[in-house]
Amino acid sequence: MLELHPLRVRDSRPLELLAQRLWPLSPHPGGLGWQLATGQLSSDNTLLAHRGGEPVAWAAAEEPNVLFPRSQITLQGASADPGAGSALLDRAMARVGGAAVDLLVLDGDDELRSLAERTGFAVAEENVFGEWMCRAATEEDVVLPEGYRLRPVREGEHEARVECHRTAWKPADLPWPERVGQVDPDLTSRFSRERYDSTRAGLLYDRELDLVVEAPDGSLAACCVVWWDPRNRCSEIEPLGVVPEHRRKGLASAMALEACTLTARRGGDRVFINTSPDEAYPTPARTYATVGYETVERGTVYTRPAR
Repeated sequence: MLELHPLRVRDSRPLELLAQRLWPLSPHPGGLGWQLATGQLSSDNTLLAHRGGEPVAWAAAEEPNVLFPRSQITLQGASADPGAGSALLDRAMARVGGAAVDLLVLDGDDELRSLAERTGFAVAEENVFGEWMCRAATEEDVVLPEGYRLRPVREGEHEARVECHRTAWKPADLPWPERVGQVDPDLTSRFSRERYDSTRAGLLYDRELDLVVEAPDGSLAACCVVWWDPRNRCSEIEPLGVVPEHRRKGLASAMALEACTLTARRGGDRVFINTSPDEAYPTPARTYATVGYETVERGTVYTRPAR
């Protein structure tokens, strides 16, 4: 029997395992783990479908934001369990009501594509979040500015690691597109020690792949997590941030290359980053492109106008 219920804390690990089984018809299980740990997916916006006591599919409905002015629905597992996919899409559509909404259909998820078309969706003019960037996992020589050092985070360095992320992701200091306008300088990142502890409890978390760049003065200048998935032989970088005063020194590029080296040494063949070229927000994609990351289409955005 199919059962639907909001996401619960104890669902995190089963959901990561489901993503690992469904890949590539799902988010990368590492990136999904990050979303779960940081509250991007929660009981407020995410619904799970269980059959026989096991999760088979899930859906999340998100409100518009400064970068995506339409509601968004994420739905995974439809092709593996069409009944669950149909039920979840109905509930997600009820949640967004008559608002304009986008739905990402990953390549090969034919059941979700059919569901979308039957529900009034059509291919969007812009595939704004159907593209990722990807690079072959090869061993690379990483070059850093004099005095900087790239290494795994150390035990006992948790507070400094949290502060590095918070500083790198302070909203007012991010390279927003002009259309966003002025960002409140008092806003801060929501990352915390509690969320970092949740991140470290993720299915694919490995401290050796929790990377930081140490500045000449011993402070942390940049950080990222590389989520290595041995089952699917690929990694995802999520997130990657550089403290403002250390930007434009090649630190992000160095970490993106180090992720390739570390993945290759583990027998992997690809490294993904969940970003894509965007004229309105070009900095991240341009940075990764300089070290060989290329755009790959992972799916197609379908859209339904407001009603």
